Amino acid sequence: MSNQRQHVHRRSITLDGYVRDDGLIEVEAELTDVKTYGFPSEDRGYVDANEPIHHMHVRVAVNHDLEVCEAEAKTIAGPYHICPKANDVFPELVGLKIASGWRHKVRSAIGGRKGCTHITELMGPVATVIMQTYYGEESRRARDDKTGQMDMSDSQSYKGLINTCVGYDEDGAVVKKIFPNGIDVPN
Repeated sequence: MSNQRQHVHRRSITLDGYVRDDGLIEVEAELTDVKTYGFPSEDRGYVDANEPIHHMHVRVAVNHDLEVCEAEAKTIAGPYHICPKANDVFPELVGLKIASGWRHKVRSAIGGRKGCTHITELMGPVATVIMQTYYGEESRRARDDKTGQMDMSDSQSYKGLINTCVGYDEDGAVVKKIFPNGIDVPN
């Protein structure tokens, strides 16, 4: 039996990954939150139905060591006039490396009372798309155009994926195919 329900909120997140001419990997991300009904706002007056209550855009660029080289944020709409002030701390991400502990480092750098919850939360998916763009581009460049096959056995970046998910289980079929001669698994 189906329950009756009323749609009241939509969050939309889009992320796009790019490989730049200067060799950096760049991701642009956008987050919007809308309500299906209008409501009064002390800071903004009346917010119409489907008008963004949150609308943020971020851009992060990393080098091939996955170190953040550029970071900028723009708050297009927020519930309060002070919300765009959170953009001021976003450059604190420069120098951080996307690796284990990334989310904790992000929260320390741009989170809490100096930052924006929505932008801080967006940095998890940003890191994922950076990795997808980076590894996808590495695979594309390593692929033989005629056979479609790749030799990734010397790839340091692929070695970094070992044991990060079921697909890259060090004892699994995918890893054995990529590294047919075995691999030293990093701790």
